[in-house]
Amino acid sequence: MDDNLVSINKLQNDIKAMKFISIFLKPAQRKQLKELEKQLDNMITQTTAFNNNFSSYGWCAYDSMNVPLLERANAAFDESGIEAGERALINYYKTDVSQIIHWIKNSSEAFAVRDSLIQRFFEDHFAERYHASVPLGLIIVDGAVNDFTKSKGFFAEGTAVDAWDCLVGCSDGLAKLKGIFNQNRTKTNTEMIFLPYRNGILHGRDLNYANEYVSCKCVSLMFAVADWMKMKSSEEVRKAKYEKEANPPPLRESFQRLQENKKIREEISAWKKRTVVIGEDIPVTGSPEDYAEYPYIAKVVEMLLAWKNKNYGSLSTHLQKMFSAHLSPGKRAGECRKMFERKLLNSFEIIDIEERACALSKVMVKVFWTEDKDEKEATLTFGCAYESTTDRVGVPWRQNGEWVIIPWDMRELHQQI
Repeated sequence: MDDNLVSINKLQNDIKAMKFISIFLKPAQRKQLKELEKQLDNMITQTTAFNNNFSSYGWCAYDSMNVPLLERANAAFDESGIEAGERALINYYKTDVSQIIHWIKNSSEAFAVRDSLIQRFFEDHFAERYHASVPLGLIIVDGAVNDFTKSKGFFAEGTAVDAWDCLVGCSDGLAKLKGIFNQNRTKTNTEMIFLPYRNGILHGRDLNYANEYVSCKCVSLMFAVADWMKMKSSEEVRKAKYEKEANPPPLRESFQRLQENKKIREEISAWKKRTVVIGEDIPVTGSPEDYAEYPYIAKVVEMLLAWKNKNYGSLSTHLQKMFSAHLSPGKRAGECRKMFERKLLNSFEIIDIEERACALSKVMVKVFWTEDKDEKEATLTFGCAYESTTDRVGVPWRQNGEWVIIPWDMRELHQQI
């Protein structure tokens, strides 16, 4: 594993040290240790294999990339080669990635200020208007990095894209992609290209760039750059936390934590999914008190009522995942006002509920609003995640966290602006 990934390397060493004293552990604790080692080894193996397999073709593993995607792409590569591996990645970046595009805006102020362009980029990308999405994606990345570094764009010579203890900072990470995408393209080329060559595309020398390979790699690049910005911004805080954790607590305290985590896992395993029947278990519309048995739904209703009452401070707090984490509460409320003040919410109807896990549910709502005297409606999809407010795992029945709204799909609202 890359030497830059100090926390993963430390975890590997900690596991090795624990194995030396595993004879003193209870059977369940030894099993837990083996499972942790297996998961870590798989993550390392998959990440290393992914960069080995795909970095020369314009992809790199980044910190928010999910392991199942790495596994699918690597398995396809091993079975049928690079074409099949890239197809697995393209299928993801043309479909499922739509659920998390808000992560890019939230990664930094540099991306947040470009949100309208980012929305247009993804609209063109998902509509397969690659002639428009590709140059726009390259422009967004270059400008965002320029703002972030306060000196040079992503593709400029001398721009460093390293970061402490993160995947995109690895040798086969963002720096390698930058070198590939920034190649000189000095001749007009009419052949189809499969990489987003910045100079060739924006200077009009690579004419046949508009295809799914190039656009999907722009999407992947945007996520990788967003992760780099988040990791670079948090570098000092993460280093301080690492130094603190490098001095481990007494062994007895560690075992107590292991026991508590085991109990939480048992509680999570015993959790049963509920089927929520709208119109029977809960009303189609109502006040937060009407959904007391389903606090994640009550949270969504609170957000909708804040919208209806033009309380943009409260609305921006409920929808804080839509905005950059670097915005102050006041600026976030101002951005929220710009987005919603012309949309006067009239009513809403809850149309679907799905409890996916003990700490994650989906809520679909149909909203009806007036905008410039026009009556409009849209179907919005929200994720509701229970996030811990302590240093322990957050689970609803322990009341050690809070429900947070994640805007999974609000495209219909944006499209009707």
